[in-house]
Amino acid sequence: MSDPKDESAMDVSGSDDFVGLSTFKIADHLQTPQYIRLYDETQKLKGRVNDLTSYQQAHPRPLKAPTTREEVDAEKKIQNQLDLLEKRLRAQLAMTRTVYRACVMKIREEKAETAEKKAANDALILGLHNLKYEEQSLRSEIAAAENYDHKYKKLPLIPTDEFIAKFPQHENATEHELMKARIDQEYQDRVELESQRQEKLKQKQKLIAEVKKSKDDLTRLDGMVEKFVEHFEPIRKVFATE
Repeated sequence: MSDPKDESAMDVSGSDDFVGLSTFKIADHLQTPQYIRLYDETQKLKGRVNDLTSYQQAHPRPLKAPTTREEVDAEKKIQNQLDLLEKRLRAQLAMTRTVYRACVMKIREEKAETAEKKAANDALILGLHNLKYEEQSLRSEIAAAENYDHKYKKLPLIPTDEFIAKFPQHENATEHELMKARIDQEYQDRVELESQRQEKLKQKQKLIAEVKKSKDDLTRLDGMVEKFVEHFEPIRKVFATE
């Protein structure tokens, strides 16, 4: 069996919904002029329909055809009033349809405008996502560049203080400019050292050539001395026997 308390709670909830629906007014929630006018014209059409049905119910058609003059005039008067009410109803219906079409066109325009704005908004959102992706990519590249093990960091550069003392014109230079100047100076020093090395190498080659020439001369001289000794060997023997 169901609990009476639950049933009473359901009854209260249902009554609250009914009260809410009974107090709900569509006109209070309409904001655009087109919808307000359509609502007004619909209410007028509703009134025309109620007027016609109320008059028809109040003046039903007789089962028998009128025979007297009074009955004919009364029937004609009723018919004229019905024609007038129907004419007003048709006119109001035409007006309501016109306003309804205008509302439909307005809705289509608003939908098209909303779709256009939505497309523009989607494009902006997509552009924002692309910018964020590009930002992340650039940040990654910057971090990779900052953490890259550059070769210039391994160069045996002279200390900064010593460099500034030797070249005071770079005292107010930025860190980047100072590093560039130190590297350029290191390059110039190495070029100078390489030039000196090449010069020393040339001198060495020259000395080697001179030594080789002297050695060759000594070798030829030794040969000449040996030949001289060989030629005078018989004379030496003669002198030795005497």
